[in-house]
Amino acid sequence: MEEPNDLHPLEVTAHTLLSGPLDNLNENFEQLDQSQLILLTRLKIIEDRLLSFQRVVLEDQNIVDDKELTSHFNRVKELRRSLLASMKTLGKVETRIEKMNEKLQESLQ
Repeated sequence: MEEPNDLHPLEVTAHTLLSGPLDNLNENFEQLDQSQLILLTRLKIIEDRLLSFQRVVLEDQNIVDDKELTSHFNRVKELRRSLLASMKTLGKVETRIEKMNEKLQESLQ
């Protein structure tokens, strides 16, 4: 007769065959659980950042309105045109100075 602590050979065989895969499955579930905790933590951080950003936007939505933005944009365009005109004029002046220097050099020779 078998003692109460003795295992049947079929139980020992089943345990031997299944213990490795079951251990791996258990480790995989633990890793999955840890990954889910990390993802939940990151999602919470992202959610908090989005909520704080939303609060800032809602509180400060009157900082820049469309008319003011358009006005600034138009002013930048005007300044750009003015700068391009100045650069064109400066180019003409430089060309004239070069011609004057050439004539001066010719007259000195």
